[in-house]
Amino acid sequence: MRFEPEAEDEFEAACGLLVDRLVRWAREQALPVDGFTAETALDYRHRATADGRLGLWESRHVEELLLSWLPEQVTECPGEEHTDAPGTLGTLLCYLHATQLADPRGPALEDSLAAVDATAGQYPAAMADHTRWGMAKFWAMTAAEQGVDVLDGAALQRFAERAQRGEVVYDQQVLAHSVFTHSFVCGPTGLRP
Repeated sequence: MRFEPEAEDEFEAACGLLVDRLVRWAREQALPVDGFTAETALDYRHRATADGRLGLWESRHVEELLLSWLPEQVTECPGEEHTDAPGTLGTLLCYLHATQLADPRGPALEDSLAAVDATAGQYPAAMADHTRWGMAKFWAMTAAEQGVDVLDGAALQRFAERAQRGEVVYDQQVLAHSVFTHSFVCGPTGLRP
C-alpha cells in the first residue's frame, strides 16, 4: 500500500485492482462510490504527498483532497451530474478499514469519517472556485462553458487553435491567477519557480 514516485507501473496496477474491488464492495454494501473519484483520490496519495501511503488518510489529507486537489485537477462540466466525492472518499476509507488495508499509523475510521463530514460542506464551493483551478481545468471549463464537447478530441483541438489565435473569450484575471498559483511554490525564502 506504499509506492515510491518512480514505481508508476506498480502503482497503476495496484490502483486499478484496488478500485475494482472497492467498487464491487461498495455496491454490495449499498454505499456511494465513483470509480474515477476513488482512482483520483489514490492518485493524490501517490503523487501529491511525500509518503505515497495509499492507506494513510489523516484529516489534512482529506481536506487537501477535497478542497485543493480535486478542485484543481477534476473537471465537472456544466449540466453534468456531479459526483459525490466526499461520499466516495468515505466509502474508500470504510473499505480500507474493512479489508485491513488502512495504515495502522492513521486515525481511527470514525475520526477519518468525521474529517470527511467536516469538509464535505465546503467541497461544492471549492469545486466552483475558479481561483483553485489548474491550467488544464481552466481551459477545459472555458471550452465547456462555450459549448465545446470536451470529450471530443477534435472539437477540443479546434477550440485550442481558436484560443491560440485570440478568438476565444476568457477571464484573463482567473487565467493569470491560475498561472501564478501553479507556476510558483512558496518556500521559506519566498517564491521560487
